[in-house]
Amino acid sequence: MRIHVKLYATLRRYQPDLPRGAALLLAVPPGTTVNQVLQQLAIPDNVPLVTMVNSSVCRLDCVLAEGDTLNLFPPVAGG
Repeated sequence: MRIHVKLYATLRRYQPDLPRGAALLLAVPPGTTVNQVLQQLAIPDNVPLVTMVNSSVCRLDCVLAEGDTLNLFPPVAGG
């Protein structure tokens, strides 16, 4: 199945050749989780991030479906 992955801000360093604002198209097997995609992209476990699938915040064990868009953001703090 195919999914789209968008990396934002500092997370773009894990796909430096991806044009700004573009989505990475990945072919993954059915049943693939968000965590497995992070491993495939070589994003270390200790990197803080927020994961969203199709505009909804999700956990790392979320199972992806054909055509999903996985958005990866660094956490944002403000005051």
